[in-house]
Amino acid sequence: MRKSTTRNLLVITIILVLILLAFGYYRLGGLNSIQIEIVTVDSYHLVGRYFEGNYKSDTIRIYFEEMKEYLKEGTLKGQPIIIYDQEPTGSPGKATSYIGVLLVGSPSSSLDNLEKREIPAKRSIRVSKDAHISVMPNPDRIDRMIQAYAQAKTLTVGELNIEIYYPNNRLVIERPILRGGDQGSE
Repeated sequence: MRKSTTRNLLVITIILVLILLAFGYYRLGGLNSIQIEIVTVDSYHLVGRYFEGNYKSDTIRIYFEEMKEYLKEGTLKGQPIIIYDQEPTGSPGKATSYIGVLLVGSPSSSLDNLEKREIPAKRSIRVSKDAHISVMPNPDRIDRMIQAYAQAKTLTVGELNIEIYYPNNRLVIERPILRGGDQGSE
């Protein structure tokens, strides 16, 4: 009888944990739909730092926090971004990335210690989900979605995903369109 009681308690505990996990996933927006659309942009004007090394390095976090501090101080206006020139899954443990700020306007002061970068674009494919970044699809799935969408619209897209981090842990991913599609119907 004792074995049966322990087993029942274990089953009830597992069921409660699964319910809590499902509720947490729901509250974070995990069940919200993924939006994919074409947006008009006026190129991407960025300032930030390049990083090359292990994608689990603390340096990426340090650079990201530095960019958030510039925004908090008002030295820069915009949104923090990360661009993986080579996705972490593309090379065992290695990443080449640019951590910075997508500028709105110009920097309020000279930032000689930061590298400026411009990514020319008139249109981009945007993938977004009204959810916490922890429940966003993984980079491979997002890449497949962008490629399928571009192919369906007869578009050629670049290789770079621009991850834009908005307040409340909202992540938007944009990939510039290089050519194709009927611009009048987009």
